[in-house]
Amino acid sequence: MSRMTPQQRIVLARKLECRAETAEGLSSEKRTELRRAAHNLLAVNAMEAAKHRRIFEEASEVSWPEVRGELGYRHMVHLADVFEGWALDGRMTPEWTAKLAGWAVSMRTLAEEVGSAWDPPRPAGKLSLVGFIGRNLMDE
Repeated sequence: MSRMTPQQRIVLARKLECRAETAEGLSSEKRTELRRAAHNLLAVNAMEAAKHRRIFEEASEVSWPEVRGELGYRHMVHLADVFEGWALDGRMTPEWTAKLAGWAVSMRTLAEEVGSAWDPPRPAGKLSLVGFIGRNLMDE
């Protein structure tokens, strides 16, 4: 069985609350049980949102120390756009969406720190994975 999306949980919670209010012949215990189930569904959404917010915050604080010497401003901005695009892909899990969105923010922060004129020469040695991706995305 697949997991419910946050939107599906909200819809189901509303249906349960409506049933608790309008269904005839329900005992007060059953009404309380339906309201509790609706409340629990919304609580799961809140817990997941907090978890994803924490993942995003951690990812947005990545400093990318190796990238500063490997990528120019234009690479960093482009890579941030790519991370953001990946984050919006419907195939991503919510956790990866939060992480990629956070990486996009941290990459844009680094780009702003180095400034628009920043363009280091391509390092002679091996690039980090992020440096490799950033340069190859621009066919360099």
